[in-house]
Amino acid sequence: MQQSLEKFFNNGVALRGATAELIRVESWPNSAGAMRWSLPNIKRGHPQRFSLIAEQGNKKWYVPVRVHWWAKAIVMKKSVPARSLLSQDMMKLTRADIAGHNGYWWDNSRDLTGMRLTRPLAKGDVIFRSHIKQPPMIKRGDIVQIILDTGRISIRSEGKAMRNASRGDRILVKNMRSNEVIQAVAEDTGVVRISLRGNNG
Repeated sequence: MQQSLEKFFNNGVALRGATAELIRVESWPNSAGAMRWSLPNIKRGHPQRFSLIAEQGNKKWYVPVRVHWWAKAIVMKKSVPARSLLSQDMMKLTRADIAGHNGYWWDNSRDLTGMRLTRPLAKGDVIFRSHIKQPPMIKRGDIVQIILDTGRISIRSEGKAMRNASRGDRILVKNMRSNEVIQAVAEDTGVVRISLRGNNG
């Protein structure tokens, strides 16, 4: 039984970009001989503890195990306080254990450069999505280009941002010509879009 489990892990147990390494089995089935092993349906993240499915003939067991989940991930080179802006010299790519985390991680430090930490991180900590906040692409008071997209034509005008916004955020913008306040979506630095595709009028 133990040999069949070792073979299962040696063949590579992968889940969402990470590979499992067995730490220990918490409780073995009351049986002998080789088993067919498989992962359960893990819907979120990479849990440190879960139950593998073991099958022998028409019998099935759920076997609790503890694992590492190894992935190539960006980690901190040094300890940094919350609200720090990330720069490439603070980070490095390495093989890291992400077990116990649900969030997205990065494998390219360039994608994180300029983002702000929402919490302090220690040397060697993996940077997850919940640890960072993207600086606003548009700041309150910025003059922005408004693109009114009707599907057939695009009309451009100038407006003033009423609040901060990151890419994809809804934002209120005052049209500089009409002084009308309208809702748009932040698309790029200094650019917002209003889409009327599919609407009548």
